[in-house]
Amino acid sequence: MPQNEIVVSIVALAGAVLLISFWRQILFILLFGMIVVFCFGLYNVVAVARG
Repeated sequence: MPQNEIVVSIVALAGAVLLISFWRQILFILLFGMIVVFCFGLYNVVAVARG
């Protein structure tokens, strides 16, 4: 029984580490995408304002 608990703990820990790394990548991609969209929108507003 303890051996199974150790295996489960290792798997859970590995899963948590992978999930944390995955979320960091997702947040970075979302942040980068938001910055790009914001800059593109700002450029369009300036272009329209200039006529």
